[in-house]
Amino acid sequence: MTESDASVLKTTSKEHGKDDREVAAISAIVAALSPLKEDEVRNVLEYVLRRFGAGPLPVYTATHTVSTAAQIASSTHSSSGAIQDVRSLREEKAPRSANEMAALVAYYVSELAPPSERKPEINKTDVERYFKSAGFKLTANAGQTLVNAKHSGYLDAGSDAGYYKLNPVGYNLVVHRLGSGEGSRRSARPRKKKGVTARRKKR
Repeated sequence: MTESDASVLKTTSKEHGKDDREVAAISAIVAALSPLKEDEVRNVLEYVLRRFGAGPLPVYTATHTVSTAAQIASSTHSSSGAIQDVRSLREEKAPRSANEMAALVAYYVSELAPPSERKPEINKTDVERYFKSAGFKLTANAGQTLVNAKHSGYLDAGSDAGYYKLNPVGYNLVVHRLGSGEGSRRSARPRKKKGVTARRKKR
């Protein structure tokens, strides 16, 4: 933090009556974010805001400001302009596996679902419901799908047995990787044909 930043912080603290804990937290945050690039700073701040129940950051441009509400709305629109439900979100993000789809469901339920459906954790009932709604093939055991998604690093254990919540890895997967061609990529190594190999050995 520069001397100028420190001076501004002290002045602002006095004007708004901030206590020492707030000042210390702000100082720590500024110091931690200073080495990062602009997009990295935004990613960190957006995750922290969501973690504590706040909305995403507004986007500032030279000509206008996109409000938080508008930003949320734009993130839930498809290219045709229709507001997304879980099916259109799945079509846009194109998850390639049940594990990725489970992360998408956790993201949808915690971030985009209507207020009456929104919650921080999901269970096997949610997997069955939203897999069906999204037109994604159901797995034989929805509970095991959540366990597998956790083992893949996309979910963390929730507040009770059978409940899981999206973690930063799963959040970044859905928001930044799926739909961009950077999702899970399986190895394209050609399989060896056993018959051909066996014939060659005989020769």
